Amino acid sequence: MSFEEAKQVLQMDEGGQNLYDHLASPSLDWAKSVGSLFVKPDEEPAGVPGPALLSDAVLFEAAGVSFGRTATYRLHLSLKKHAEALDAAYEGLKFWGKVTAVGCDYYVCYARTPEDPADADPAAVEGRAGANKYTYWAATGAAAPWVQLPNVTAAQLVVASQIRRLLTGSLAACVPSYPPFPGDEAALLRAMVGRITAACAIAPAGTFEANEDGEVEPVKNDDGEVDAPRKDCAELCEGAAWAHFELGVNSLGRCTKLPEPEDDEGYEPPEGDEVAEPLGGVGEEEGKDEWSFRAAPGGAGTTAGSWCKATSMDWPGAFAVAGGKQFCNVYVGNGLPASAGPYSPPLPGDICGEWAVPEEEVAEEVVPGVFPSEGKDVVADPTPPAEEEEE
Repeated sequence: MSFEEAKQVLQMDEGGQNLYDHLASPSLDWAKSVGSLFVKPDEEPAGVPGPALLSDAVLFEAAGVSFGRTATYRLHLSLKKHAEALDAAYEGLKFWGKVTAVGCDYYVCYARTPEDPADADPAAVEGRAGANKYTYWAATGAAAPWVQLPNVTAAQLVVASQIRRLLTGSLAACVPSYPPFPGDEAALLRAMVGRITAACAIAPAGTFEANEDGEVEPVKNDDGEVDAPRKDCAELCEGAAWAHFELGVNSLGRCTKLPEPEDDEGYEPPEGDEVAEPLGGVGEEEGKDEWSFRAAPGGAGTTAGSWCKATSMDWPGAFAVAGGKQFCNVYVGNGLPASAGPYSPPLPGDICGEWAVPEEEVAEEVVPGVFPSEGKDVVADPTPPAEEEEE
């Protein structure tokens, strides 16, 4: 059957509806939206420089991650268009990865946050020095708009580490869970991305350094240009050749210590407030293999063009690729960490104790068999007094 014959068959339905136009409408809408990415602007737009996704895609393929050449180019154009619309205060837009969901997948990009969140409690929401160092955007495809994800709170990071839930593909969807998650799916996606970044952002040792304020920055030469050390594949296939360049998240959901209260007399930091030092080594935890290293492409041996691929054992889908002076990080997964067994939700908290009477109100006489702070019940005769008879 030819194309014209198939078109006529689709148009001959009993209800008179044009099935051909009905079936072709979603495809035409998608083609129109994607076609807008190929329109060259009349003037040179402002914004921030777009990410080098096409060159990073070569490193992604060394890790076994590929979206296809055509889809990667469309994604590159989408990121370029998004970068042109951003405020110039953002620094260095980069592609983060993809989080798979039930309905549709999320592509994620990020840039350095220009200023701290306004009117936010520093004890509940960290600023640029902590978990909100970067601003993230998510899109469901190259033709979809990039939606900014909200700033993450410490409570959201804590609850996200206690639950396991696949995303639905709708940022406005609710998150039914126990413990209750304080936010919608956009907040849960942001918490997932923040946890993965804190645990899996690694680079060859010597690529970054910490300044006087403890902030991690790329190593630069005397001319102020980024000067990463050159390392070959054989050297990079050891955990000692890598280092974390993002701060980790502690058990309180923070990357930095809690701010001390104004009245700090007798103040003791809560348990779990310790934070790791910047630029920590990879695989320092004894008895646990956090990363797996191998040459890519593999085979009989390494060559001058070989890359080193680092695969996270704690977060399936997180990869780092490096070779020479180049490196990149990418994530493609469902946003959940590895688990040795089936998931079981945490147990409810302890039951509250009985109410106790203050010491100054404790009765002197204690009734045996009754709560010690309770006294003897006072019983009064409810009978009203008899009225006196009139003489």
